[in-house]
Amino acid sequence: MNSTVRSELGEENIYLPGLDGLRAISVLVVVAFHSGVIDGGWIGVDLFFGISGFLITGLMVAEYERNGGVALGAFWMRRLRRLVPALIILLALIATLVKLDQLNVRARNIWGAVTYSTNWVHIFSGTSYWDDFATPDPLRHLWSLAIEEQFYVMWPIVVWFVLKRWTPTTLGKVALLGATVSAAIQVIGIHAGLSIDRIYQGTDTRTVAFLLGAAIATRGWPPKKVTIPTWILPTFALVVLAPAAMWLPGDQTWVFSGPLIVISLAGIAAVVYSTTRNNRFLSSPVLRTIGRWSYGIYLFHWPLVISHKFDDLHSVTQFVVVTLISVALAGLSYRFVESPIRHQRLPRIGLLTSAAVAVVIVFISLTVSTPSAPALDISVTLAPQPTTLDSVPINQPQRVMVFGDSLPAVAADELQAEAESLGIDIEVRADPGCVPSEDKNDQYGKPECVTFLQQTRARAQELDINIAIIWWGGTGIKFMENGIWYNFCDAGAEELTRERIRRLVTYFEDVASQVILVAPVPRLDHSAVDVAGTECEIVAYDDVAAELGIAVVRLRDTVCPSYPDDCERIRRYDGLHYDGEAARQIAKLILDGVR
Repeated sequence: MNSTVRSELGEENIYLPGLDGLRAISVLVVVAFHSGVIDGGWIGVDLFFGISGFLITGLMVAEYERNGGVALGAFWMRRLRRLVPALIILLALIATLVKLDQLNVRARNIWGAVTYSTNWVHIFSGTSYWDDFATPDPLRHLWSLAIEEQFYVMWPIVVWFVLKRWTPTTLGKVALLGATVSAAIQVIGIHAGLSIDRIYQGTDTRTVAFLLGAAIATRGWPPKKVTIPTWILPTFALVVLAPAAMWLPGDQTWVFSGPLIVISLAGIAAVVYSTTRNNRFLSSPVLRTIGRWSYGIYLFHWPLVISHKFDDLHSVTQFVVVTLISVALAGLSYRFVESPIRHQRLPRIGLLTSAAVAVVIVFISLTVSTPSAPALDISVTLAPQPTTLDSVPINQPQRVMVFGDSLPAVAADELQAEAESLGIDIEVRADPGCVPSEDKNDQYGKPECVTFLQQTRARAQELDINIAIIWWGGTGIKFMENGIWYNFCDAGAEELTRERIRRLVTYFEDVASQVILVAPVPRLDHSAVDVAGTECEIVAYDDVAAELGIAVVRLRDTVCPSYPDDCERIRRYDGLHYDGEAARQIAKLILDGVR
């Protein structure tokens, strides 16, 4: 939402340049996070939430004080004119990249985008935002815009209802009560066993910043002069937000036990400070321009980040290149599409033509999308279930289970196709983001992974499998065991690493006649320390295979004989996962030992 109030109020001419500057910093922090430059840049989204709650509530309060009411229909129409045009351009960009074989996108995610329900699509489909971006979806970042749009639909109704009966002061109390309830759901939910992805992407758990901003806005519009010493606000915001943006992990349960609420409070402090006259830095021309274009920058940057065009770039270089391209695209979109539509500078035929073009782009996006795969959990079979023993002839085919995390999940279709060509019955039992531990504290906010692991043996017995293929991705430098972090190459961690591998084999004892281990491959986008950790993990795989007398497939020898100079013989689209032709090659390598 632009910080220029004149177009929203009609009669007022209020511009808050500091808010545009704050928005610029927020979007740059997010792009830096997605580019791998910083670890906590995801908090930029919370700054956006606070700004949005503050602005739209302030505008509606001003309209109430000026006209005695709030016109909901006009408000929602302004939101549509502001948000939809750039989204349609994004879909056109993604459709183009898909046709150029640079990206893949699923139809369900397109529907989530056009209905602003991406966050719930992710939650109900089991999509993990924190699985190291394991299966990059070019529309994944729209989860936050979905929450914003849902807020834009629901909160104005509350504002209209409250202001029709009471005063803005009462509205502020309602907003604070709502923020408290949302914070309580966030904290109680994470301790009650809800996954990090559910807490992180849920509308009910992420409205704290929105409603805190809304509560501040009810003090009056234009924003009243701050009565406390102005240095307190930026100091508090910097002390909390700067280190959080650099280092705060978003995939740990403790973050949602209070720290995220503190971040929301610090974000609101930054919002309030940005409305004062002392924010010269935030009001600088460059930041104001980036802030005005921040919506488009946010939309366009993520498909560029995961585009294969930038796979070989260092994270800092990628950040610079993606930022420059995103700014250019956003500027063109803002100048030639968004502003004319938003300010109704198109003739009637222009509006009709724009609507028709939008429909065509959505249709083309759905046409080029890949079919939606079923959710990957314990109850879903990605391949046909093997025929039971009672109904097959004596020369029945081999029955194989591939057991793992996101790696076999992404390559499931190719594993199935290769198995069919070999006359093998196969089931891919995979859950992205899970690790081989039955301690919920080790599961990176996915406690359901424990159930997934515990039910594996029963599933293997039900299918009466002959062969189990264990294929887990490897985590690089460190892993968590019983709530404690270990580095793979530490002397004390070597036996723990071997025990984790034995634990996976144990699920198939007295069930499968043959177990095959698939050792990890160094990630192409990781540091030398991470690669060393993977090498230590590979040694552990070899040790366990020799100890138990089972086979091990060393994909590293084929994919990455020498890191980093010769580490892309079979291409991994994100440095870790295989899809398309690469997945077909990997499927052949893994299933070769089954024949």
